[in-house]
Amino acid sequence: MPPPPPRLQALRIPRSAPLGSHSPLRPASRQPSATARRLWQQGVDFTKVREHAKAQVCFEQAVSLEPGDALYWLNLAVAEHKLGRGLAAVEAARQARDLDPASLLYCNFLAERLREQHRNSEALHVLDQLDAGTARDAHWHALRGTALAGLERHHEATSDLTHALTHAGPDLPRMRYAALNLGHSLAALKLHHAAAQCYRMVLDLDPLALGSALYAAHYAAWACDWSALQEDLARLQTCLDAVRNSAAGIPSDELAPFCLLALQDDPALQRWAASHAGNHQMRGVASTDEPQPCPRPNGRLRIGWLSSDFHHHATAILLAEVLEHLAGDTFELVFYSAGPDDRSPLRQRVLATATRVHEVANWANEQLVQQTRADEIAVLIDLKGHTRGARLQVLAARPAPIQVSWLGYPGTSGSPHVDYLIGDRVITPLEAQGDFTEQIAQLPHCYQPNDSRRSRPAAWSRARCGLPEEGIVFASFNQAYKFSPEVFGAWCRILAGCPGSVLWLLVPEPTTQQRLREAAALRGIAADRLVFAPFLGIESHRSRLPNVDLFLDTFPCNGHTTASDALWAGVPVLTLQGHTLASRVAASLLHTLGLADELVRCDIEGYVQRALQLGGDAQARTQLRHRLDAARRDSPLFDGRRFAADLSQLLLRMVARHDAGLRPAPLAADGA
Repeated sequence: MPPPPPRLQALRIPRSAPLGSHSPLRPASRQPSATARRLWQQGVDFTKVREHAKAQVCFEQAVSLEPGDALYWLNLAVAEHKLGRGLAAVEAARQARDLDPASLLYCNFLAERLREQHRNSEALHVLDQLDAGTARDAHWHALRGTALAGLERHHEATSDLTHALTHAGPDLPRMRYAALNLGHSLAALKLHHAAAQCYRMVLDLDPLALGSALYAAHYAAWACDWSALQEDLARLQTCLDAVRNSAAGIPSDELAPFCLLALQDDPALQRWAASHAGNHQMRGVASTDEPQPCPRPNGRLRIGWLSSDFHHHATAILLAEVLEHLAGDTFELVFYSAGPDDRSPLRQRVLATATRVHEVANWANEQLVQQTRADEIAVLIDLKGHTRGARLQVLAARPAPIQVSWLGYPGTSGSPHVDYLIGDRVITPLEAQGDFTEQIAQLPHCYQPNDSRRSRPAAWSRARCGLPEEGIVFASFNQAYKFSPEVFGAWCRILAGCPGSVLWLLVPEPTTQQRLREAAALRGIAADRLVFAPFLGIESHRSRLPNVDLFLDTFPCNGHTTASDALWAGVPVLTLQGHTLASRVAASLLHTLGLADELVRCDIEGYVQRALQLGGDAQARTQLRHRLDAARRDSPLFDGRRFAADLSQLLLRMVARHDAGLRPAPLAADGA
């Protein structure tokens, strides 16, 4: 599962807009049109009372009479933006900028509108083309930093964002904007401790900045800075209480629900956060849920796949074989790929299953909506949810009659425009329907697809892995933000009860390693009992996995692809099952393999005791490996062809219900 998306916080247009305090630029050759001036003033008045549609008509008429007036164009751009017409806003803003290329105001406004549409290269070009004689302000640097961040040029972004932060002066909104986006870039550079400091700075400026409070706690967890985490969690709770108890109930900044997954096991809170994040993102989006028929061009249903992960990524690794067996006489697959072209064999394999592929990374949401409708998509499957590269605003415009969330985000989207969430009996039992805004659609086995062609390379030696030759190897290759202090304490109890054992962790950052060693020492565990593994390519990772005797899962956010990788390699996975979808993933895998009784526990004491039993019983571990090896061959978990057939039937059930004029409803795995 990818880290949380570094969403670049948009700086809203101040309430003083429209921009009537500046002298309009008019051709010197003639007197300005009094009619245009009157229309413009009417537009200003309509804007003040938020009647943006009427304002837009007035400004449009004004620019038709005075096309050389940059101010009129800018106010038209503001109105188009308020109405959610991003493409029109950009074109009007570009007219204003072209009429006055020395204006910092017009430059910044155009760059911000472009950046909102994921057109970061264009935004950067606009900023860099500002007249050389115009002084750059803190906002210009902040916009340039966010554009660079959107292009994954985070080292460069930190320079502009730091400049913006230090030169914002008394302008608190500008300071907050810069600090928040600087935190996002530092997080992308894996400077988690520094990122958390930036989010705390935002919270100091705005004590109700719930999104920043959540980011601060999340990145303290990434850094395993558990002393700071306790204070961060306390501030987060204060923000939550204040926002949830307020009359409006709306956070003052954008939430990242992903960050909650590893901090608590409360499905009601996750639904609340996802819903409010969705409400924040959908501001200004023109949405509709008018019924549409399911099109069948060429007699087949077109399934749209929306993701930024069609490259060498965990999502593509899981999906490849299923996609190969899903396309055929019933379905055509259309991909909307918002990620990079890494030219990997995996990307080529995945894209080869598609009837058509659109590279949409730099597309505006409106353009993506229009293309999806033009493609006559019957079912649009979003593989991102609230993770990096998400496009939930596209689903709000309802470009497809049936819209589905699956796989990429282990929780509810919170969006009323997503009809179904694909799960199974374990991660999404029907009695948990209230935890999701979507209707639960259950697959008959595990919700997670897998690839039977996944490699099983020869195992490396312990010495090559940096492991001791003797003793039990416990491991957790989940990312560090999932290491809760409580679970780490349980791991230390397990190490203490198994002399000579070690704990193998995927933590490459030296400062985080040192914090974990210190935390272990406080619990009576010597530093050399922790062994730290580097990030490796997938083949090398699979080669080292067989050296693990028992994989210790994290809680409340389990391993997902990491867990199925371990099971594929023949390594037993001991997990804790909770109440949220994210805390039940490994349990779903183990139920499908028939190993839930042996390896799923529902409380931390049972988890510790079972690990100690297995740690002290080599014969039991060997028997588990034999059973796991047989289940790997015989169970549905690693059978992509069978999974494709099950998914096909589930999609057809959704379509049949829609064709019958029925609203989405829970779809049980047994067909009831």
